[in-house]
Amino acid sequence: MQDKEQVRKTGGIFNIHEGYNWAKSTGLDVHLVLTPRLGSHNVGITSGVHLPGMEFEPHVHPLSEELVFCFEGEGEFYLYDRWIPVKAGDVLYAPPGVYHGTRKPKDSEGRFVTIGVATPPQLDLYNRIGYDVLAEEQGKAEE
Repeated sequence: MQDKEQVRKTGGIFNIHEGYNWAKSTGLDVHLVLTPRLGSHNVGITSGVHLPGMEFEPHVHPLSEELVFCFEGEGEFYLYDRWIPVKAGDVLYAPPGVYHGTRKPKDSEGRFVTIGVATPPQLDLYNRIGYDVLAEEQGKAEE
């Protein structure tokens, strides 16, 4: 892991296939790529790999705006009140308080890779999955 203070001072390089993988708490292949715990103040980045039948259920963030990029493959974005088919290159924008999610339909083939960018970072999400940003801020080690 890169030094948080160095990242805050000079930036850093991160990889969408690395970072905290919350599969142990959700069963999904989702990585926290950039968080306040890793040095960002105002942005959070997550990535997800969906295989057929996998879904990141529709949810809202009370404070965060989020962009979700379809990086690879085809799948569906949930926005506001419906599922929308998407392909590589498509981008979802969800303002605070608007339901959004991602899924790869069961009857489809291949994988669907998404990258989410939220500002401010989604502390509600981190708390929900047990990723304690405040513990790291107070000097506690990651499990």
